[in-house]
Amino acid sequence: MTTPALASGRLRRAPRAAIAAVGLVSLVAGSVALSAVSASAADDLPATFLSTGSTWKYSDTNVDPAGGDADRIVWTRAGYDDSAWKSGTGAFGAKNGSPTPNLGSAFPVSTVLNQYIDPNAASKVDVPTFHFRTTFDVTSAQLSEISGLAGTVVYDDAVQVFVNGTKVAGLADDRVNEVPPAQQNLTYAGEGLSDPATSTFQVPAAALQAGTNTIAIALYQDRPTSSDAYLALTSLAPVERETGSTAITDVVLGVGGDESQRMLTWYTSKDTAQVAQFAPAAAVVDGKFPVSAVTVPATGGATTSGEFNRVATLTGLAENTAYVYRVGTDGDWSTVHSFRTRAFEGDFDFLFFGDPQIGSSGNIGRDGDGWADTLDVATSTYPDAELLFSAGDQVEHAANEEEYAAFLAPDALREIPFVATNGNHDVGSKAYEQHFGTPNTDRAAGPGSGASSGGDYWFVHKGVLFIDLNSNSRDYASHEAFVRNVVAEHGDEASWKVVAFHHSIYSAGPHATDSDVKDRRSTWPTLFSELGIDLVLQGHDHSYARTYLLHNGDIANPDEQAGADTVTAGPGGVLYVTSNSASGSKYYDLQPQGFPWLSVANQEKVRNYTAVEVTADAVTVKTLRSQANGDALPVNSVVDQVTLQRATDPNAQRLQVTVPEGAPGEFVWSIDGTNGIVDLGTATEQGDHFAAAGSINPIRVTDTRRSGPNWAVSAQVGDFAAGGTSFSGKYLGWTPKVVEQGAGAIAGDRVGSGFDAGEGLSSSSTLGRADVGHSRGSAKLGADLELKIPVDVTDGTYRATLTLTALS
Repeated sequence: MTTPALASGRLRRAPRAAIAAVGLVSLVAGSVALSAVSASAADDLPATFLSTGSTWKYSDTNVDPAGGDADRIVWTRAGYDDSAWKSGTGAFGAKNGSPTPNLGSAFPVSTVLNQYIDPNAASKVDVPTFHFRTTFDVTSAQLSEISGLAGTVVYDDAVQVFVNGTKVAGLADDRVNEVPPAQQNLTYAGEGLSDPATSTFQVPAAALQAGTNTIAIALYQDRPTSSDAYLALTSLAPVERETGSTAITDVVLGVGGDESQRMLTWYTSKDTAQVAQFAPAAAVVDGKFPVSAVTVPATGGATTSGEFNRVATLTGLAENTAYVYRVGTDGDWSTVHSFRTRAFEGDFDFLFFGDPQIGSSGNIGRDGDGWADTLDVATSTYPDAELLFSAGDQVEHAANEEEYAAFLAPDALREIPFVATNGNHDVGSKAYEQHFGTPNTDRAAGPGSGASSGGDYWFVHKGVLFIDLNSNSRDYASHEAFVRNVVAEHGDEASWKVVAFHHSIYSAGPHATDSDVKDRRSTWPTLFSELGIDLVLQGHDHSYARTYLLHNGDIANPDEQAGADTVTAGPGGVLYVTSNSASGSKYYDLQPQGFPWLSVANQEKVRNYTAVEVTADAVTVKTLRSQANGDALPVNSVVDQVTLQRATDPNAQRLQVTVPEGAPGEFVWSIDGTNGIVDLGTATEQGDHFAAAGSINPIRVTDTRRSGPNWAVSAQVGDFAAGGTSFSGKYLGWTPKVVEQGAGAIAGDRVGSGFDAGEGLSSSSTLGRADVGHSRGSAKLGADLELKIPVDVTDGTYRATLTLTALS
């Protein structure tokens, strides 16, 4: 590489920029993917992972594959038992129940689907939804070379596509989304296609995993009398990574204030206006970043390294959704990255990592490799982990951007929200604040200085209140005020309360007897017990330690056994855990005398990580080796595991109720069908008038507003005209009806033709309405039309416009 001539203050940044560029195109921790895939690497990528002739398991029996499970997409994930399903190769199809369906030469069928719920019934009804599952393998090396997969699917009438339980595409599935989740696995949907449609979709890298991946497809019929069905996944091709602009580096996906937010940070080489753009991955078509993406302006300023940092917060994210995002400006975008949200309620896992401290060994590359390998092991073992939580000391030297580049190289830091903690090796520069955005940050608490980083922050994730403290500051008054305020405002809504900071106050290594650690140990435990903190996560001492349950710093239960695998906390009982090194850059020996607070201590000088599994009733803290310690202790063998649960009153019963957020919802309506003309046919003479009849195209009304305000849909017709002649619209009348019940819909009154009396539909008339307090949902409104016109009207083909208006 040729290094351009730079001012002496910037020359050091050239090698760092090269490292950052590698990080931007690397997906799997520990792998190195260059900006262009080499010929040998490209040869390892198949043309497609699946094709038309691939084998699938499928269900065509009109049975909901969720089987009553509250999680309606449980069938789209690995581990689902599909052994009773049929097996066949694509393409799949049906046509009028024929054993040899013919949908045309362009749509051959290899496996015939059971089209009807009861094939022997006199009036046959189509199976509404067919379900398909298969798997494909992606190696770690392949995953490191791709930004995702490009799929091509041929279908009739609608499909939803899932990969590893994440919805990556919905094609003509609007009607699926309109019905309650419990009905979405068996419903009619689509647009009544005359021939199967061909569409493309994208599978973002964040939805994939090294090893076996599960793809599932729901194929929907348009109506009970649809004549045919068809599905062929013709390709699932790898998309090689593109090199992003080297002017944009150090992109980090940080945690937001809650599950619906993410904070993005990045560096630029020039002080230009920057934005972040994000969109559902399902909106990516033909590999193009969606024009419908949300754009978020970024803020920031000059960094300590002579660059510029930018911060943008993504809000309004939906649960269980894959997203793509990029940062930069027109013509100078970063690589497109991806992430996925999970359910916003329920159980979850997060990963906790002790001091990576890149550069501490004196070998940045080796430390970075160790850190990347630990991330790879942890995220492969816990592919659904929702947070990457650091104990602090990301780097050895607070202002060293080469160390930061190695720390930030793994793409996991752009795919899973990162939770930063300020360590003693981070605090000495503003670089920590410039690299990591943190939500709800109080810079007055745990203050920094003009040249150092500071601040405490908090966030809530799935009912857990997390509080992260800058333990470098011993301004205990500001820390205490911050923690008390946060717990007072948000503690009651949290099922668990977790505090994290860098300097362990209950460790087993040499720092346990440092004077500053003793100072913190004499101050914080009583505060944490008083405020009902459940778990404290720490680092700093480069060894593993787990305490007994402590109350005000003393052992809460003298009968608790050392190394107990389950502990039950009474009021004020707190569990403290100290993590070992995640990178292997530095280890400390245990102090030989031990300490009274230690239930477990471990130092094998191999890399560790900690998986924290959270449920409503318990928190399990499991520490594992990400590096083998001989044959007897392989990778992912357990160092220590403990489940924390709360004491319960044997004479009490726990009650739980979930109250949904009062979202505003929406009121929408649309005309069903694609025929824009309601043809009343040829009028027939009926004595003193001509008569014709027909029906309007149905109107679908959906109202999801919580308060159930009233609504009404009305219509008015203009004059009928043919060339230079016309007759009044008053001669048209109607009889409204509710075709599909829902949303409290009530049909409007009959309006007779003005030939008999009145103004007919030339005056605005109600098609349908709902009163205040109606239920939420969707309805379909229709009307039978009657036209009576005088016999003296000149012959011709007359047209008029029926104008529909919705009021709410």
